[in-house]
Amino acid sequence: MREPRVREGRLRPRYASLYPDLTPGVWLPACVLAEFVLERGLYQRRTGSAARDRLLDESHFEFRGGPPPMPDWKRPYERLGDAAP
Repeated sequence: MREPRVREGRLRPRYASLYPDLTPGVWLPACVLAEFVLERGLYQRRTGSAARDRLLDESHFEFRGGPPPMPDWKRPYERLGDAAP
């Protein structure tokens, strides 16, 4: 089976109680899952902070697909201070 070009994720069944209305085991675009978690305030409840961890906890979700990783020399600057003057 070919990897999907769009990054997808699915909720692991053992974490279903933390994400009401989300069906475990169903592959969805990661952006849809992220929107679901944000809209319902589940991220803040889980972590206590919106800036501490990734939006979708990798222990709660399984992921596949997406664009191939960029080589380090082509990655965009991660912080404003990293940009060349």
